Amino acid sequence: MASAKSGSSAQIKDGGSQGSVGVSDKPLGFLDETLRNGQQSLWATRMKTSSMLPIAPVMGEAGYSEVCAMAGVSFETSAMYLYEDPWQRMRLLHQLMPQTRLDGLVRARNLWGWKSQPYDVQELFLKTLLRNGMDSIKVFDGLNDYRNLEWLVGKAKSLGFKVKGLVGFALTPAHTDEYLARKAKELMDLKVDALVFTDSAGLMYPERCRTAVRAIREVIGEIEMHFHSHTITGLANDCYREAIRGGVDVVWTAARPLAYGKAVPWTLDILRMAEELGRKTSLSEDKIREIDDWFYWVAYQEGKPIAEEVQYDPAFYQRYAGHQIPGGMFSNMVKQLQDLKIEHRLSEVLEETARVRAELGHPHMVTPFSQFVGVQAVLNVMEGKRYVKVPEEVRLYARGYYGQPIHPLDPNVQDQLIAGMPLLDSLEGLDEPILPKIRAEHGPFESDEDLLLFLFLNPNAYNNFRKFKEPITWNPVRSPLVILINELSKQDEISSFHFSRGGLKLDLSAGNDDSKKVGISES
Repeated sequence: MASAKSGSSAQIKDGGSQGSVGVSDKPLGFLDETLRNGQQSLWATRMKTSSMLPIAPVMGEAGYSEVCAMAGVSFETSAMYLYEDPWQRMRLLHQLMPQTRLDGLVRARNLWGWKSQPYDVQELFLKTLLRNGMDSIKVFDGLNDYRNLEWLVGKAKSLGFKVKGLVGFALTPAHTDEYLARKAKELMDLKVDALVFTDSAGLMYPERCRTAVRAIREVIGEIEMHFHSHTITGLANDCYREAIRGGVDVVWTAARPLAYGKAVPWTLDILRMAEELGRKTSLSEDKIREIDDWFYWVAYQEGKPIAEEVQYDPAFYQRYAGHQIPGGMFSNMVKQLQDLKIEHRLSEVLEETARVRAELGHPHMVTPFSQFVGVQAVLNVMEGKRYVKVPEEVRLYARGYYGQPIHPLDPNVQDQLIAGMPLLDSLEGLDEPILPKIRAEHGPFESDEDLLLFLFLNPNAYNNFRKFKEPITWNPVRSPLVILINELSKQDEISSFHFSRGGLKLDLSAGNDDSKKVGISES
């Protein structure tokens, strides 16, 4: 197996204290992931739009190179669970930070979910994103098979998008530095505007990050290079240090209440790291602190957790490196095993997950491949015999429907899964238009945005959204004093309150009719 580590855990910290030899003279950019990765990793993508909008002008003034606002799952969850129009959210965010690039994550030819979308849907999606204020996208494929995003990249660039292509790292025999450099070259051949080197599982050790960044940079030259890692194992910050030292141009971070845990590092921590390494930035520390404070308030209002910074634990690393099941999927798997009354067999399932993942060619453990691997592992354990019961999606994967596997499948397992069926081309049929049929059978639709929401959701969820849709309302006031008064006014157990700072005095008291009276004076 290709190792993510070349030294001891002591070397991890020691390596971060070296000088800034080789650090790029270019300013370091920050792409903010609070509204996308942060809430997707920690809050199940359930943040209300009203919690985003009051702070959006400050985010637009903070000095970020881009702010990521959406992914495919954002459209689904905002409509399905919050009954909010995700297109209206995008328009409002754009209006409130008009000088900042709005960025979105796109899952290759799928766009969202598991199903491949024809080219006419891909084109409509891009044009609708652009019309609603998003002018930058980052495109990834869970197999690093860039045939799956070639058409999309070309169309997006012709429309005027800034397009970033992702090279994904995973802990497998396939992910050598040579492999990563080859994949970077393939993206350069597609004429992407920037390349993102990403470790979504957070399994890379800093010394491995150092050599990988160097190998990729040698291939891509001066093209803008991003770095991103999740903090699941506690290694991300040390990898960010190596990436910054290695000359990456942009790093992905989030406000503190939506950083760490299974998300990305905290912006202020990485800002200080950049300053230590001699990299200039355009960030305003005062604005970053104001953004942090706001999202602490959002976490309190919405009852959302704030993750702790993860410390590196070799024992946890070894357990996690075997199965690499994402956090949200792990909790769902435990619940599934509990429902099946076999939660005591979790360790067997995790061991089987590692075996299945290797036999299926080491796919990245991202949607939908993490589900394929996990479900197959559960079935193998339940049945007591491997690959007796196989989901159709796993058979399609083995036949090539989702693209070229990262590593060859185990020949015996592939033969069992294919069962004599022909191999498939992942691009077959994508040039056959589907929108005329959708409009004829399910229209008329109010707009392209409405049609796309129909495609995002299942029919029942779409009908529920139309029925229960909530208008997006918000209070632009984010004054700490006004918020304090409003919050104290709700507390029945408080009969009086006095606050003073400098010349400012605030008095709150309950009247005879239990109403709250507020007095503010300034001298």
